[in-house]
Parts: sequence; structure tokens; C-alpha cells
Amino acid sequence: MNIDEYIKQLDEQMKEYDSIYHDAAVKYGLSDTAMWILYCVSDDSAVFTQQDLCRRCFFPKQTVNTALNSLIKNGHARLEPISGTRNSKRIILTESGKALAAETTDKMKKAENTAYRRFTDEELSFYLDMTARLNDYLREETEKIF
Repeated sequence: MNIDEYIKQLDEQMKEYDSIYHDAAVKYGLSDTAMWILYCVSDDSAVFTQQDLCRRCFFPKQTVNTALNSLIKNGHARLEPISGTRNSKRIILTESGKALAAETTDKMKKAENTAYRRFTDEELSFYLDMTARLNDYLREETEKIF
């Protein structure tokens, strides 16, 4: 297989992967961004600000802000100032938001967990390593262009 065909097939696989999450968001009546906010913030062991979500999900600040404001307006989330910071606010799910996460993103996390468990530890390590290397190489090459 030539490199152009490989890139085409890989691109299709990545788009299908994204489509799985997009389709889930649509079925749950959420925007993609709102679903990813719920996905991240429902992890009680971590504190997330809007800036954290932008960095983790690679969404523009305005996109996160719009989706978060929708979650807040619908009573699913609230912002709480983080002591010791100037303007940072922690995103907290309300009881309604926790219930929404339980019916949506928690199910997605379970599906992911089940799907990824079908691989061996070696396969997962290899996949993670290759994906990270591809991202590094692609970032290097695109930086040369710009």
C-alpha cells in the first residue's frame, strides 16, 4: 500500500472514531462540546476550569464557553471560584448534571472501557505510543509549513 492510501484509510478511521462520539451526543440531545464537558467534569477526582477543557479537548475557548453556558442555563452545572486564583472558576455538576452524566457520558465511559479491554496491554501500549509519535511527527511537519 502506498503512503497516500494509508493516510486516506487512517483519516477515515479517525473520522469514524469521532463520528461514534458525535452520534452518541446527538442521541443524548447534547452538542459534542457539552458531551465532552460532561465527560471530563463528571470525573470527581479532577478539577476542571474552562481553560483546562480547552487544553484537554482542543476546543476553542468560545466553543467551550457557549456549551458550558448552556449546561449552566439548563441547571446541569455551576461555576465556583477557586481560592487563591484571580479569576479561575471550577466547573461543578449539579445533581441534575450528575444525573445527566450518569445517563450519557458514564455509559460512554463504560463502553470505552469494555472496548479497550478487548486489547492486550501490549497492544494498548503500542497503539498509544504510535498515536503519540504520529501526533509529534505531524506537529513537527506542520510547523515547518507555517
